[in-house]
Amino acid sequence: MIYLLFSAVALVLISLGVWLGQRQSRPSATTRIGGSMDEVDDELRGVFITEVKSEIGNLRRNLMLWKAAPASLGRLMPLRRSFHTLKGSSRMVGATTLGDFNARFERLLDRVIDKSMMPDAAVVAVVEQAVGALPELLAQFEGQRAPRVDTAAIMKTADRLIKSDRAVLRPPRTGDTDAPVDAGAGAAAQAVRAVRTAASRSDSRYPLPRLDPTNTGKHDPDDSAPR
Repeated sequence: MIYLLFSAVALVLISLGVWLGQRQSRPSATTRIGGSMDEVDDELRGVFITEVKSEIGNLRRNLMLWKAAPASLGRLMPLRRSFHTLKGSSRMVGATTLGDFNARFERLLDRVIDKSMMPDAAVVAVVEQAVGALPELLAQFEGQRAPRVDTAAIMKTADRLIKSDRAVLRPPRTGDTDAPVDAGAGAAAQAVRAVRTAASRSDSRYPLPRLDPTNTGKHDPDDSAPR
Protein backbone atom coordinates (compact mmCIF):
# COMPACT_ATOMS: atom_id res chain seq x y z
CA MET A 1 0.00 0.00 0.00
CA ILE A 2 2.80 2.36 0.96
CA TYR A 3 4.62 1.37 -2.23
CA LEU A 4 1.62 2.34 -4.33
CA LEU A 5 1.34 5.68 -2.54
CA PHE A 6 5.00 6.51 -3.17
CA SER A 7 4.60 5.49 -6.81
CA ALA A 8 1.64 7.84 -7.25
CA VAL A 9 3.51 10.74 -5.65
CA ALA A 10 6.55 10.09 -7.83
CA LEU A 11 4.37 10.02 -10.95
CA VAL A 12 2.82 13.37 -10.01
CA LEU A 13 6.24 14.90 -9.40
CA ILE A 14 7.57 13.62 -12.72
CA SER A 15 4.54 15.03 -14.58
CA LEU A 16 4.96 18.37 -12.84
CA GLY A 17 8.63 18.48 -13.79
CA VAL A 18 7.84 17.77 -17.45
CA TRP A 19 5.17 20.50 -17.49
CA LEU A 20 7.53 23.05 -15.94
CA GLY A 21 10.25 22.14 -18.41
CA GLN A 22 7.92 22.65 -21.36
CA ARG A 23 6.74 26.00 -19.98
CA GLN A 24 10.30 27.25 -19.51
CA SER A 25 11.35 26.16 -22.99
CA ARG A 26 8.33 27.86 -24.62
CA PRO A 27 9.46 31.09 -26.38
CA SER A 28 7.93 34.18 -24.79
CA ALA A 29 7.48 37.64 -26.26
CA THR A 30 9.44 40.08 -24.13
CA THR A 31 9.12 43.67 -25.27
CA ARG A 32 10.47 46.86 -23.82
CA ILE A 33 7.56 49.26 -23.28
CA GLY A 34 8.11 52.67 -21.74
CA GLY A 35 11.37 51.58 -20.12
CA SER A 36 10.03 48.34 -18.50
CA MET A 37 10.11 44.69 -19.58
CA ASP A 38 6.65 43.14 -19.87
CA GLU A 39 6.01 39.53 -20.84
CA VAL A 40 3.05 39.12 -23.17
CA ASP A 41 1.59 35.82 -24.25
CA ASP A 42 2.41 35.18 -27.91
CA GLU A 43 -1.18 34.56 -28.92
CA LEU A 44 -2.53 37.62 -27.11
CA ARG A 45 0.29 39.72 -28.50
CA GLY A 46 -0.54 38.67 -32.05
CA VAL A 47 -4.22 39.48 -31.59
CA PHE A 48 -3.32 42.87 -30.16
CA ILE A 49 -1.01 43.78 -33.03
CA THR A 50 -3.67 42.81 -35.57
CA GLU A 51 -6.25 44.93 -33.75
CA VAL A 52 -3.96 47.96 -33.60
CA LYS A 53 -3.27 47.77 -37.34
CA SER A 54 -6.99 47.51 -38.05
CA GLU A 55 -7.81 50.52 -35.87
CA ILE A 56 -5.03 52.56 -37.46
CA GLY A 57 -6.67 51.93 -40.82
CA ASN A 58 -10.04 52.99 -39.40
CA LEU A 59 -8.52 56.13 -37.92
CA ARG A 60 -6.92 57.13 -41.21
CA ARG A 61 -10.18 56.75 -43.14
CA ASN A 62 -12.34 58.47 -40.54
CA LEU A 63 -9.82 61.27 -40.08
CA MET A 64 -10.16 62.26 -43.73
CA LEU A 65 -13.96 62.35 -43.38
CA TRP A 66 -13.80 64.40 -40.18
CA LYS A 67 -11.35 66.92 -41.60
CA ALA A 68 -13.86 67.68 -44.35
CA ALA A 69 -16.54 68.50 -41.71
CA PRO A 70 -14.96 69.05 -38.26
CA ALA A 71 -18.26 70.19 -36.73
CA SER A 72 -19.93 66.85 -37.55
CA LEU A 73 -20.26 64.68 -34.44
CA GLY A 74 -21.27 61.78 -36.65
CA ARG A 75 -17.84 61.87 -38.27
CA LEU A 76 -16.04 62.47 -34.99
CA MET A 77 -17.53 59.61 -32.96
CA PRO A 78 -15.75 56.80 -34.93
CA LEU A 79 -12.40 58.49 -34.23
CA ARG A 80 -13.13 58.68 -30.52
CA ARG A 81 -14.27 55.02 -30.54
CA SER A 82 -10.98 53.87 -32.09
CA PHE A 83 -8.88 55.76 -29.54
CA HIS A 84 -11.01 54.25 -26.75
CA THR A 85 -10.58 50.72 -28.15
CA LEU A 86 -6.81 51.12 -28.47
CA LYS A 87 -6.56 52.52 -24.94
CA GLY A 88 -8.29 49.50 -23.43
CA SER A 89 -6.54 46.79 -25.44
CA SER A 90 -3.11 48.41 -24.94
CA ARG A 91 -3.48 48.41 -21.19
CA MET A 92 -4.71 44.82 -21.29
CA VAL A 93 -1.41 43.61 -22.75
CA GLY A 94 0.73 45.95 -20.65
CA ALA A 95 1.53 48.41 -23.45
CA THR A 96 1.34 51.40 -21.12
CA THR A 97 2.87 53.90 -23.54
CA LEU A 98 0.30 53.09 -26.23
CA GLY A 99 -2.50 53.07 -23.66
CA ASP A 100 -1.62 56.47 -22.22
CA PHE A 101 -1.18 57.96 -25.68
CA ASN A 102 -4.63 56.86 -26.84
CA ALA A 103 -6.22 57.92 -23.55
CA ARG A 104 -5.04 61.52 -24.17
CA PHE A 105 -6.85 61.74 -27.48
CA GLU A 106 -9.97 60.04 -26.20
CA ARG A 107 -10.19 62.81 -23.56
CA LEU A 108 -9.47 65.50 -26.13
CA LEU A 109 -12.27 64.35 -28.40
CA ASP A 110 -14.59 64.02 -25.39
CA ARG A 111 -14.23 67.78 -24.90
CA VAL A 112 -15.23 68.38 -28.50
CA ILE A 113 -18.18 66.00 -28.19
CA ASP A 114 -19.52 67.66 -25.02
CA LYS A 115 -19.15 71.05 -26.77
CA SER A 116 -16.67 72.46 -24.28
CA MET A 117 -14.12 72.88 -27.08
CA MET A 118 -14.32 73.90 -30.70
CA PRO A 119 -12.87 71.49 -33.30
CA ASP A 120 -10.62 74.23 -34.65
CA ALA A 121 -7.44 73.91 -36.68
CA ALA A 122 -5.24 73.24 -33.61
CA VAL A 123 -7.42 70.33 -32.47
CA VAL A 124 -7.63 68.79 -35.93
CA ALA A 125 -3.86 69.14 -36.42
CA VAL A 126 -2.89 67.38 -33.19
CA VAL A 127 -5.36 64.54 -33.83
CA GLU A 128 -3.82 64.10 -37.28
CA GLN A 129 -0.35 63.98 -35.70
CA ALA A 130 -1.56 61.35 -33.23
CA VAL A 131 -2.90 59.11 -35.98
CA GLY A 132 0.41 59.45 -37.81
CA ALA A 133 2.37 58.52 -34.67
CA LEU A 134 0.47 55.31 -33.88
CA PRO A 135 2.41 53.12 -36.39
CA GLU A 136 5.63 54.32 -34.74
CA LEU A 137 4.39 53.33 -31.29
CA LEU A 138 3.29 49.95 -32.64
CA ALA A 139 6.75 49.40 -34.13
CA GLN A 140 8.24 50.18 -30.71
CA PHE A 141 5.95 47.62 -29.08
CA GLU A 142 6.99 44.99 -31.64
CA GLY A 143 10.63 45.72 -30.81
CA GLN A 144 11.49 46.97 -34.28
CA ARG A 145 12.65 50.51 -33.52
CA ALA A 146 12.14 53.56 -31.37
CA PRO A 147 9.53 56.08 -32.57
CA ARG A 148 10.83 58.44 -35.24
CA VAL A 149 8.37 61.15 -34.20
CA ASP A 150 8.27 63.13 -30.97
CA THR A 151 5.32 61.41 -29.31
CA ALA A 152 5.99 63.23 -26.02
CA ALA A 153 5.54 66.61 -27.73
CA ILE A 154 2.29 65.45 -29.34
CA MET A 155 0.95 64.35 -25.95
CA LYS A 156 1.95 67.67 -24.36
CA THR A 157 0.05 69.54 -27.06
CA ALA A 158 -3.01 67.39 -26.41
CA ASP A 159 -2.70 67.99 -22.65
CA ARG A 160 -2.49 71.75 -23.17
CA LEU A 161 -5.64 71.72 -25.29
CA ILE A 162 -7.50 69.49 -22.82
CA LYS A 163 -6.71 71.85 -19.92
CA SER A 164 -7.39 75.05 -21.86
CA ASP A 165 -10.44 77.28 -21.40
CA ARG A 166 -11.37 77.25 -25.07
CA ALA A 167 -15.14 77.55 -24.71
CA VAL A 168 -17.48 77.15 -27.63
CA LEU A 169 -19.00 80.45 -28.72
CA ARG A 170 -22.11 80.33 -30.87
CA PRO A 171 -23.47 83.33 -32.77
CA PRO A 172 -26.93 84.35 -31.54
CA ARG A 173 -29.81 83.25 -33.75
CA THR A 174 -33.40 84.34 -33.90
CA GLY A 175 -35.36 82.35 -31.37
CA ASP A 176 -32.25 80.70 -29.92
CA THR A 177 -32.78 81.01 -26.19
CA ASP A 178 -29.57 79.09 -25.47
CA ALA A 179 -27.33 81.60 -27.26
CA PRO A 180 -25.03 83.57 -24.94
CA VAL A 181 -26.22 87.12 -24.28
CA ASP A 182 -24.10 89.94 -22.94
CA ALA A 183 -25.45 90.90 -19.50
CA GLY A 184 -24.79 94.62 -19.91
CA ALA A 185 -26.43 94.74 -23.31
CA GLY A 186 -29.43 92.84 -21.95
CA ALA A 187 -29.93 95.27 -19.05
CA ALA A 188 -29.66 98.27 -21.35
CA ALA A 189 -32.21 96.78 -23.72
CA GLN A 190 -34.62 96.17 -20.86
CA ALA A 191 -34.26 99.79 -19.71
CA VAL A 192 -34.98 101.08 -23.21
CA ARG A 193 -38.06 98.88 -23.44
CA ALA A 194 -39.30 100.14 -20.06
CA VAL A 195 -38.94 103.77 -21.13
CA ARG A 196 -40.77 103.11 -24.40
CA THR A 197 -43.56 101.32 -22.57
CA ALA A 198 -43.99 104.22 -20.14
CA ALA A 199 -44.01 106.71 -23.01
CA SER A 200 -46.63 104.74 -24.91
CA ARG A 201 -48.89 104.82 -21.87
CA SER A 202 -48.60 108.58 -21.25
CA ASP A 203 -51.89 109.43 -23.02
CA SER A 204 -55.04 111.14 -21.71
CA ARG A 205 -55.88 108.13 -19.59
CA TYR A 206 -52.44 107.69 -18.03
CA PRO A 207 -50.74 111.08 -17.79
CA LEU A 208 -47.35 111.27 -16.22
CA PRO A 209 -47.39 113.02 -12.78
CA ARG A 210 -46.68 116.77 -12.88
CA LEU A 211 -44.14 117.92 -10.37
CA ASP A 212 -44.52 121.26 -8.57
CA PRO A 213 -41.18 123.07 -8.77
CA THR A 214 -42.05 125.05 -5.63
CA ASN A 215 -42.26 121.85 -3.58
CA THR A 216 -39.13 119.97 -2.51
CA GLY A 217 -39.66 116.54 -3.97
CA LYS A 218 -43.43 116.59 -3.38
CA HIS A 219 -46.30 116.61 -5.83
CA ASP A 220 -50.02 117.14 -5.60
CA PRO A 221 -51.71 113.70 -5.41
CA ASP A 222 -54.65 115.11 -7.39
CA ASP A 223 -52.38 115.84 -10.36
CA SER A 224 -51.76 112.16 -10.94
CA ALA A 225 -55.38 111.17 -10.82
CA PRO A 226 -57.15 110.44 -14.10
CA ARG A 227 -59.26 113.24 -15.47
